Amino acid sequence: MLAWVMITLMSAVLVAGLLALALPALQGLFNQAISQVSQGG
Repeated sequence: MLAWVMITLMSAVLVAGLLALALPALQGLFNQAISQVSQGG
């Protein structure tokens, strides 16, 4: 395989992994902020 193909695939895998890790964390922070606001705190 060509080098740029490997680089593109690795970049895509890294981005997918970061999204998979970051989305639940961001969703948790968002839910926490919403719950604090709804509780008046």
